[in-house]
Amino acid sequence: MTNRTRKMLAGSLAGSLIGAAALGLAAPSVADEVADFYKDKTISLLISTGVGGSNDLNARTVLTHMVRHIPGNPDFKPVNMPGAGHVRASNYLYNRAPKDGTYIGAFVRFYVLHQALGGKGVQYDATQFNYLGSTNVSNVVLGAWHDAGIDSFEDLKTKELIVGGTGVGSGTVIFPNLFNTVAGTKMKIVQGYKSGHMIDLAMARGEVRGRAGFTFESIQAVHPHWLKEGKFKILAQVGLRKEPGFESIPMATDLVASDEDKRVMNVFAGVVAVGSPIFTNQGVPKARVDALKKAFDTTMKDPAYLAASQKVRLSVNPTSGDDLAKIVSEIVNAPPAVIAKARGALSRKGLVKCTAFTDATYCRAARKKKKKD
Repeated sequence: MTNRTRKMLAGSLAGSLIGAAALGLAAPSVADEVADFYKDKTISLLISTGVGGSNDLNARTVLTHMVRHIPGNPDFKPVNMPGAGHVRASNYLYNRAPKDGTYIGAFVRFYVLHQALGGKGVQYDATQFNYLGSTNVSNVVLGAWHDAGIDSFEDLKTKELIVGGTGVGSGTVIFPNLFNTVAGTKMKIVQGYKSGHMIDLAMARGEVRGRAGFTFESIQAVHPHWLKEGKFKILAQVGLRKEPGFESIPMATDLVASDEDKRVMNVFAGVVAVGSPIFTNQGVPKARVDALKKAFDTTMKDPAYLAASQKVRLSVNPTSGDDLAKIVSEIVNAPPAVIAKARGALSRKGLVKCTAFTDATYCRAARKKKKKD
């Protein structure tokens, strides 16, 4: 072997070692960058509902365990921001919250539908959020308090049922409206309660007699005795397939006659598949988004999280962030003809204001109009 050959081989070997070393340092450097960012940080968990409901409980349970799997082990603080059917929190996360991975949203799925139907006040694009995943999918229900005199869905076509609602874009208002306009029911909707929890209290004190827009999971988590003691009668369920264990309860698509109305119902059933989404806003650096996705996926398999969820009766049947993003995109980009029919099914006429119906302390405070200069 000549001296020239030896020098060439030595140079090649040295180059390979340098390249290997560089590659070896690449992954840790990214992880270190994420860890350095999150160290001593506090993540704001933005929740689109009030304190005490199932969405609030689910979000706090997830983040309690998820922060342990985020590089840098940040802390978190819950920030409840109910209002306008989840539009208020959606607008805030999209437009005002820092786009650095320090805000994580836990919203009820109807913010997606509100955008798809061209709802009022939307200043966000749900398809642009960075989805980490969804913890579970559970069908939406419509039900009546046990002494309301309503025994079946058919009774709703001849008897009035007073139901409570929060924001006009929330499921508590959307689904009674949908059934009234498409299925011919006669529900009276009292809109403007502070939270779903306030509606539950109103049912218990005999003020309203029913509720829609929450899920089997939320009932079992927050009010398990309602079903065991027969306090709440579930009359219909909305979803793409029947809830396991509740197959005897009719699906919304089976409660309307025409194919056109069935397609409208299916739009709303598709929204149910969004489940319980967890996401951050657009513009967050990719390395941080990837770290948050990995932390979410790890949490979904974490024995401590699964045990904590079981203890508070929260089901865990996760959807990945990528799959969730596809579901959201399909809803927002549904065919115009289907969207037009679905939008027409949600007339807001006839809503009763909460403050005109009950003590104002149970209702949302009216927003003060800004004075023009």
